[in-house]
Amino acid sequence: MSDTEDNITPFRLPADPQKPAKETFGERLRRRRDQLGSGGEERTLSSWQSRSRVFTALVVESPHAAAAIVRMDSTEARAAEGIEAVLFARDIPPFRNALGREFSGEPLLAEEEVHYRGQPVALIIGRDEKCCRAAARLLEIDYHPTPGILTLDHALAMTAFHEAPRVCERGEIPRQPRSGQEERSGTFFLPSQQAHLIGQTVVKVTPVNGGRGFSVEARTLSPTLVRTAVARTADIPESDVQIETVDLAGVTDALELEPARLAMLGTRAAMTCGAAVVVKVDGPDSPLIRGERHPIQVDYRVIHDKRGKIDALDLALYVDGGYFATDSATVMDRATLHADSVYGIPNLRITSRLCRTNRLTSSSLPAEGSAQGAWAIEEIVRRVAAALRLSTRKVRESNFYEEGHELKTTPYGQSIHATDIQRVWHQVLHRGDFDNRVAAIQKWNQRNPCYKRGIAIVPVKFGLGDPRPERDAAAALVQILADGSVLVRVGLVDVNDGFRGQIREEVAKHLGIDKEGIRVILNDFEVLPRSTPVIGTDAAGLVLRALADACRNLIVRLREVALQLFAARGQTEVEIEAIRFLGGLVGPDISPNSPLHFKEVIEGAWRKRVNLVETGYHRTPNLWWDHELGAGWPFSAFTYAAAAAEVQVDAFTGEVQILRVDIAHEGSPSPRQNDRDFAQLMRSFTLGVGWLLSEESSASRSGEETRACRSDGVLGFGDAPFQVATDRLRPHGDALTTPGDPCAEAPVLLAACVREALWDALGAFGLDPDLEIELPLPSTPPRVLATLREISRQRR
Repeated sequence: MSDTEDNITPFRLPADPQKPAKETFGERLRRRRDQLGSGGEERTLSSWQSRSRVFTALVVESPHAAAAIVRMDSTEARAAEGIEAVLFARDIPPFRNALGREFSGEPLLAEEEVHYRGQPVALIIGRDEKCCRAAARLLEIDYHPTPGILTLDHALAMTAFHEAPRVCERGEIPRQPRSGQEERSGTFFLPSQQAHLIGQTVVKVTPVNGGRGFSVEARTLSPTLVRTAVARTADIPESDVQIETVDLAGVTDALELEPARLAMLGTRAAMTCGAAVVVKVDGPDSPLIRGERHPIQVDYRVIHDKRGKIDALDLALYVDGGYFATDSATVMDRATLHADSVYGIPNLRITSRLCRTNRLTSSSLPAEGSAQGAWAIEEIVRRVAAALRLSTRKVRESNFYEEGHELKTTPYGQSIHATDIQRVWHQVLHRGDFDNRVAAIQKWNQRNPCYKRGIAIVPVKFGLGDPRPERDAAAALVQILADGSVLVRVGLVDVNDGFRGQIREEVAKHLGIDKEGIRVILNDFEVLPRSTPVIGTDAAGLVLRALADACRNLIVRLREVALQLFAARGQTEVEIEAIRFLGGLVGPDISPNSPLHFKEVIEGAWRKRVNLVETGYHRTPNLWWDHELGAGWPFSAFTYAAAAAEVQVDAFTGEVQILRVDIAHEGSPSPRQNDRDFAQLMRSFTLGVGWLLSEESSASRSGEETRACRSDGVLGFGDAPFQVATDRLRPHGDALTTPGDPCAEAPVLLAACVREALWDALGAFGLDPDLEIELPLPSTPPRVLATLREISRQRR
């Protein structure tokens, strides 16, 4: 026999093919098809119950972060009073137990293993929540727990990653510093932050049209994602799914991916019981309804001179991607794209890895990924300044991108406007009288041993847009009615942030009419199927440009009507290009004394059967991002800002009070939107301050998880700065790229100035660069007090 024949493994049939030990996949598939065909699994259309009946579907969650499911038995639970059905993964038809590509292959219900605490294992459908919870206690589910990976340190030690590292770089990192240069390295941790929703996560699925379609009521930031998920679960066209959105109290009042998962579970329950279903989870702290930011570990190696000028930086970002990555890769990309901030470092390498842990991650909070990337380099700059005993302000200034310098682009190739960096920076220095206050604080600290104050200033460069270009688009529908009033429909979730007023203002400007006659309808996803994401994109800018597109097309048609009306009046000298729409009047530049009223033109258009309904659409052109090359043009524009903060620290309690904040931020193009800009700015800034100072997550760096969702650290009115001064500068640039909502997310990054000011105050307590002191995040009063005690201990 040849060598090749020796390596052949013969195929052996089972010993008893008539009675296999385990059902094969093909046999199971045929059996399930027979059940579906005979009505044993899915109900026929005639058996759908009345819409007045509303069942409760309780999601039974895994209590373990990692475990094998040994046995599942629902005999007693199914027999419990008021229970309609109990579903396990084996009760779902083949190929239907999947959430879809958005969830990276996660099953709808766990099959043989669970991979994070809170993963859905079973679905109990009953008369009410009380019956379902009683039945849940009767379920017999045996687990074999296994050691899970709950921390980034553990994931790095086990080399547990989702994919290959992504690298974005320019220049070359030297192996050794040159003469006159110094090298430093270190590591630090940026924790997660939980989304403390104002309202409860609501998901209700109701069969309509005799079970041929579904109506879904959901509190969500992405209604189209919910619609797609429901249609996929029920195997019906998306046109048969109706979305009813719940009013939101802000952009942080809902999540993106989590409602889609619950809607799929609710759809499966509604298909089983044939009636409307309200989905309930294990508790208010369930990860299925609790958005949480991605923790990131930062490793760095920096080379700089004695003046703090950074020549090279090798930066590594390790992102907790959970067990199912979902959109964690996008969060990692955002961190990479913001890791250079406003600093023109000639030799810069940013390496990012997505770590696999037994946790569930989310990205439904503003500036997710962007804040971690920007804060990473700000912390490195602070450490360089502290080691050299230099002012952090001077070190930051010496590393800025500069106009006329050879570095005019980011490491991935997008252009930088260095003059805008200088504009916001000097505006804060001037407005806040920064230099004089530094001297005054030093004198104040010498007179007060129990309280110390600190001050710091931080710049920000924030990219508007999403690394996934398909999300950077918007649609709007403008209808002019017979009386000249206007109806505007926008495919955008209404977060009640005043955007309606900005839409009315934009339409009134383009059509030349009073905004009182304009009605705006948001949350209309029946007419406009595309939903523009409100997180991670310049949603307002995209919508405003879509409206401008629709209004321009309407004006072209109305000009032709106006020209004919002028000709009928004998004004044949009027040229169509000269006709203007302003203040409710329509007329040529050369004959301003005999204009037409806007309503007259509309009446003429109706008589001539002119189409007065127009769909506007805008997608930012030439956006692209290639993570394999580490290059692209991922953002429609950058918005620039700077903030200075002054804080006071109590030596006895560790309490941190924010005395004053000065902010210079590029605002909306319209000066009449200052109030909305200010509200968004303070909301985002407060969100960032809470992340850095007070909001402890349920998952710590040590991997310990608590069942309770901590809300006592959320900032309130008593934590607000005593004094706030803001300057919202008009942005520069092309109208097609000017941000419409620059204050929505970028101020989260500005919260770093509060932590920098806290470090400055700790220096007044005797913190020396030679001391090995770490101030963990979030810097809560107990942690600040522990840091003060450690400073005292090491200085003895």
